[in-house]
Amino acid sequence: MEELQIEIVAGSRPDVRILRLTGPFTLATMFDFQNIVREGAAAVTIIDLSSVPYMDSAALGALLGYHVSCQREGHRYALTGVSGRIRTLFQVAGVDGFLMCYDTPEQAEAQLATGA
Repeated sequence: MEELQIEIVAGSRPDVRILRLTGPFTLATMFDFQNIVREGAAAVTIIDLSSVPYMDSAALGALLGYHVSCQREGHRYALTGVSGRIRTLFQVAGVDGFLMCYDTPEQAEAQLATGA
């Protein structure tokens, strides 16, 4: 079984962190993700999914939990590099309308820096 790798990269500003995920994002791998997003106090978190081949409903639940946490705590986040397969999951689950998605981490950071 492949493991999810999560690399934490600094953004262009001190209050931005980028999480680069590589590998399948599933029930078996979501707990590391949850621990890492809970640890961070960055005002902006960008989650780069460009190297995630697939995601299951449990991982989607982890993303939605993070979405709610960000709303509650006043943090901002974005998802980037979302493949067609993962976009379809978002559409089927009916969450594609409120998850913040951008093509690249740079694009997300530029948008979130302006508060857009």
